[in-house]
Amino acid sequence: MVTSSAPTRTKSVELLIERLIPGGDGLATLNGLKVFVPFAAPEERVKARIVLQKSDYAVAQIEEIIEPSPLRRKPACPYFGRCGGCQLQHISYPGQLVIKKLLVNDSLQHIGGIFVPVDNIRFQSSEWRYRNKTQYPVRRRKQLQIGFYEKGSHRLIDIPVCLLHPEGFDHLRQYLSAIITLSREQVYDERRHQGNIRHIILRQGANDTFLIVIVTRTSSLSKALVKALADFPQITGVVQSINPEPTNRILGSQMKTLYGREFITQEVLGKKFRVSAGSFFQVNLAQAEELARRVLKAAMPTGTETVVDLFSGVGMLSLVLAERVKRVTGIEIDHRAVADARYNAEIQGVKNVEFIEGDVDNAIAGIERADIVIIDPPRKGCSPQTIAQIVRLNPQLIIYASCNPATLTRDLVLLQGLGYNCQQVEPLDMFPQTAHIEVVVRVVREK
Repeated sequence: MVTSSAPTRTKSVELLIERLIPGGDGLATLNGLKVFVPFAAPEERVKARIVLQKSDYAVAQIEEIIEPSPLRRKPACPYFGRCGGCQLQHISYPGQLVIKKLLVNDSLQHIGGIFVPVDNIRFQSSEWRYRNKTQYPVRRRKQLQIGFYEKGSHRLIDIPVCLLHPEGFDHLRQYLSAIITLSREQVYDERRHQGNIRHIILRQGANDTFLIVIVTRTSSLSKALVKALADFPQITGVVQSINPEPTNRILGSQMKTLYGREFITQEVLGKKFRVSAGSFFQVNLAQAEELARRVLKAAMPTGTETVVDLFSGVGMLSLVLAERVKRVTGIEIDHRAVADARYNAEIQGVKNVEFIEGDVDNAIAGIERADIVIIDPPRKGCSPQTIAQIVRLNPQLIIYASCNPATLTRDLVLLQGLGYNCQQVEPLDMFPQTAHIEVVVRVVREK
């Protein structure tokens, strides 16, 4: 801790960064006050300016690095620090893995009082170019922009090259910018709720094929624009998503296929999966395979188990497990993902899987029991009702895959109070250069 007078806005102070916290900011202490410092690194001393002062915390911006952290490196992207997409590019990749393990461990111990060893995170094949899906807001200032929001704002940065997604996405964005301009399509203005094209979503499938989703405010879209997209090599489909609401939600409820097919194909552990334009699939294919391996390892199936897969998506985990267990029931609320899952089961010739469309809390009530329950929820985690329903099934084993250590810990505490113990914690680096973490936890029923 550095001693000095009480901080005030715009005052420069010297800080020692203790560690990183969820979200990726550095944490320092100044006269007992917690100070959050974006883009800091552990164990480095910085000169920083207080930019926000509250009664119980402050936020500071680095002005000078006095003693750099041994983990600090030069960010590869020139937009790092402005673009809101990455938080950890300034940390060496091995350092990122250690930090993420510590974040999981800190969440379990300090939030949940759960003291279980956390496995090391394995170095993945590539820390760059791993995303198979990217969403881009579209805006027009002097020129058309298809890029990313600045950190903490809705101001757009037109970044020509992003190191997290395939190079083909960069070429496609350049092409899209040119043909949207030529088509004279109006770009959406979120302040006035006027214009038409709101977002562009690019998805990469097997064999470097691309699917484009154009999110619009109205149902109209230039036919010349769609025809020009159809001429671009490797594009297998163009889909329009209509979202007329003044909302930050990206996709609308209505989807129209304008060219080709409305899905991509992904392959996981030798199995092919159809993924429709609006369906969820892990953005990092290599780590999706690793996730499937970890779930198989945690399940240790003998061939006699009945499995319930909650938030089952396009059926990836259900179908990977199906050939090794007696029966699997997947539950998913998104009708597009359920249609994909049923199709994927059919083309794989899997007969011992059923996919139910519906809200998890309601759909699970119709199931009597299960030997294994798999949970892979959105970031908000499970509701207390879902946890209670899972316990009602009386499974011997629960496998919980989470992208949010905080909600994961909250749910593990509930399970622990209902007779289940956390046995193994395995983090995965699904999202290099960011502060996001994927975790697979093995939870067993007390005997």
